[in-house]
Amino acid sequence: RSGAVDPENTIGPTPTQLTNAAEALNLLIKEWEYLGIQLWERKYAAIFPQKGQQVYVLGDPTPAGDHACLSTPLGTGFVKTTLSAAMAAGATTATLTAIATTATAGIPAITVATTCNIGIQQDSGTIFWTTVNGALSGNTATLTAGITTAASAGQCVYAYATKLMRPLRVLDGFYRMNGGNDVPCLIIPRENYNRFGMKSSPGTTIQLYYDPQSTSGNLYVYPASNLTNGVLYIEMTKPIDDQDTATDDFNFPQEWLNTLKFNLALRLAPEYEISEIKYKQIQYIAQQSFEDVKGYDQEFASMYLQPSNWTYTDNRGY
Repeated sequence: RSGAVDPENTIGPTPTQLTNAAEALNLLIKEWEYLGIQLWERKYAAIFPQKGQQVYVLGDPTPAGDHACLSTPLGTGFVKTTLSAAMAAGATTATLTAIATTATAGIPAITVATTCNIGIQQDSGTIFWTTVNGALSGNTATLTAGITTAASAGQCVYAYATKLMRPLRVLDGFYRMNGGNDVPCLIIPRENYNRFGMKSSPGTTIQLYYDPQSTSGNLYVYPASNLTNGVLYIEMTKPIDDQDTATDDFNFPQEWLNTLKFNLALRLAPEYEISEIKYKQIQYIAQQSFEDVKGYDQEFASMYLQPSNWTYTDNRGY
């Protein structure tokens, strides 16, 4: 559409043209991400709280990044089980009550396997994280590193494969207690978080502030969790995958394909000699198709307005 290639010519675009088009497409998509329009990329994620921790680094795949994973549909993406036998400090084998989740229609089972991240609740109240080293022997997993303090039978164990990517935004959240009860969390701005006098106060997390940085995001929680056998769930917007190779599929619903086609053509048009009439035709179709899908890409639900219950009291009681 941009005039780069004659549509009736069997000769395709050159490698340089493909590279330039892929770069333009990825930059275009990254601009759209921050418009908050990608309803299909709203996902649930599970964060595994560490006792007393006030901030969680999300999106860093290195050991420095905190432990969290995608959990869409809600509650999937990881195995939560318990120790069936006690572990002494330094132990490198863990015998688990179960090693897989139950498969349901359309959702395959997840099994603890080699290289999985595995977290073991220790008697000290903290979770020790390492990886599974090799295939399991029955329900027994060999750990890459030994736990630091003892863990009694019945202590909680988490296992998952891939760390969470950096969320673009955190939209909502709740803390799921070990018994299954959900405690809602309030998403607050930086100013409100800054006003907390004792940010290390222990308790059940009920407020969240998210600070998206360039390569990872920092999720501040309040109070700092005093429990490690529950899971903190967040609803987030997930970045759209880059188009890195010619075989990559678009990370968009099919309703967006025409919008992608003409908006990419519009971005490429200045690089090629096309007539003003053709440019305006591409521009009109690109803008119209974008407005059409953007208007549809929203959640259909009731909206409720009510006074805020947020209050602030300083150390003088005012």
